[in-house]
Amino acid sequence: MSASYLKILADVTGDRRSGAWQVSKKAVKCVEQLSREFATSDAQTLIAELERVSAEILKAQTGMAQLVNFFNSVFVMIEEESSMDAVVFSRKISGEARRFLELSENAVAKVATHGAELISNDGIVFIHSNSSTIMEIVKSARTAGKVFDIILTESRPLNEGRACAVELSQMDIQTTYLVDAASAKGVDRADVILLGADTVSENTLINKIGSRAICLLAREAVVPCYLACESSKFISRKLGPKREQPRNSVEVWKSPPDEITVENYYFDEVALEQFTGVIMEDGILTPEETSGMIRSRKMSRKLVKMLK
Repeated sequence: MSASYLKILADVTGDRRSGAWQVSKKAVKCVEQLSREFATSDAQTLIAELERVSAEILKAQTGMAQLVNFFNSVFVMIEEESSMDAVVFSRKISGEARRFLELSENAVAKVATHGAELISNDGIVFIHSNSSTIMEIVKSARTAGKVFDIILTESRPLNEGRACAVELSQMDIQTTYLVDAASAKGVDRADVILLGADTVSENTLINKIGSRAICLLAREAVVPCYLACESSKFISRKLGPKREQPRNSVEVWKSPPDEITVENYYFDEVALEQFTGVIMEDGILTPEETSGMIRSRKMSRKLVKMLK
């Protein structure tokens, strides 16, 4: 028996460790299950609950363009649908969910193929956080028979880099695990830097905290630094996340003295121009080409209003 959409919703909104793609897959599953459970209700009730669930997910998982783009595709479909039959909506929402997953999964495979070409035999690759897209690039390079080393960061405050390091060790890849503050030492030794992203807008991207510093270090060390993600993470800046508020300070320091204020952030905003190129399913784009693609996107009026 399938889990209730409310149970899946709790999992999505409470997930603080998974990458954007993993969170997005859970959100799509949640919406697909919701559409099934409300198929026998009236269309207005289904749409109202879909709007509520969408808003809750987007509030909990800020900065993830894949989520915004998925909900955008669903709401654009609803706005263009003339029928007010709940069964019709349920089928079309489920179809949109399957289509989104299929396109995204195919896109990740293509990104992995293009990205693997940037990894040289006997090279050193620097990565940060726990991006599933970057891991697919690494797997693709290994499948191609390349032997290389990885340098990666712990990625505080939740240390998701550790899980990534364990996965790399299971692939028999020699891995150096650095504290975040030692990123410069890793960048200096790297042949190429690969970073993922949660959101890419016309001029900037949102990724794990520490990404901006790594890009600046790469420029200073003259090491090529690439962004790797599917176009489903491209989004207009006007629909992007609001300024991030500090997260739970206990994740950094459980009991600091009263005179100390701990500020805990998950994300960095980085200028696209800091990157050598953007690896996506159609190939490797320049930052300027990426900006043009994002500006051409059609957005749902309902979603624009929801995200204001």
